[in-house]
Amino acid sequence: MVVQCLSPHDALELFKKNVGEITLGSHPKIPELASIVAKKCQRLPLALDVIGETMACKQTIQEWQHAIDVLTSYAAEFSGMEDEILPILKFSYDNLKGEHVKLCFLYWALFPEDNRIWKRVLIDYWICDGFIDESKGMERAENKGYEIIGSLVRSSLLMENGANDVYMHDVVREMALWIASDFGLNEIPKIQNSNIVNRISLMSNKIESISGGLDCLELTALFLQENEKLGSISDPFFLNMPRLVVLDLSGNTNFYELPDEVSQLVSLKYLNISRLGIQCLPVGFRELKNLIHLSPTLYQFVKLQRIEWIIIINL
Repeated sequence: MVVQCLSPHDALELFKKNVGEITLGSHPKIPELASIVAKKCQRLPLALDVIGETMACKQTIQEWQHAIDVLTSYAAEFSGMEDEILPILKFSYDNLKGEHVKLCFLYWALFPEDNRIWKRVLIDYWICDGFIDESKGMERAENKGYEIIGSLVRSSLLMENGANDVYMHDVVREMALWIASDFGLNEIPKIQNSNIVNRISLMSNKIESISGGLDCLELTALFLQENEKLGSISDPFFLNMPRLVVLDLSGNTNFYELPDEVSQLVSLKYLNISRLGIQCLPVGFRELKNLIHLSPTLYQFVKLQRIEWIIIINL
């Protein structure tokens, strides 16, 4: 169902509603400038919503004039783009406070369309991938993660699905993918230059097996979850990923045995092997001394096979 553009009057009213009366009344000239910014949103409801939220904290005429200048320059710079809304939405991304917040937002480019994700899981990814500093304690790091999620929700770049889940509008995700292409994030199997790739997402595909090796010396995150047909990963696959800190294999119900080479991922901090068919862990698993998140827990493996007590003792 195609959502039509709003009328000029309705577009301005929606924009003003998102900006708020306090900001609109903070200077006599701001309502006039708000009308100009609203026109830059081309009467697109999503753009009016997102940009309106971004401008809600801008209470000087200089900030509003700057927004007009930037949106005008974007229109010229990206005039050849088929999807005209993406450059408009980029203004909201550019106004996020801190590069770490921008990186946390771009992380969503790794997830499939319409994906709902628990806030706590998303924060665990961010912590283990180094976007949030854990050196002062996990509780403080988790609180920072929730603060980042809150800022993205307030900017209308993320949306809440109840108290615990968040998701991203399809068009906002397209914008994240467009921007993330400059950050080395990949969502497709074909990798042009593996030496500069930082993160790879192959989740929710129909991959049946993975053979050979993958030379990704700078890779920090690999998402392979929800490939229900995945039955095997060759031993050499993990050999050349020395910086890998996040590995998610969850939901691959036909996967019954972890390769021994997983034990050589000594930088690994996050490992999710829940909802797999495996019954035990490789003996060399005790070498993963940097793990701070493991799903399921080692205790759950103990209940499956008592031999895993050996691994717990050596950890």
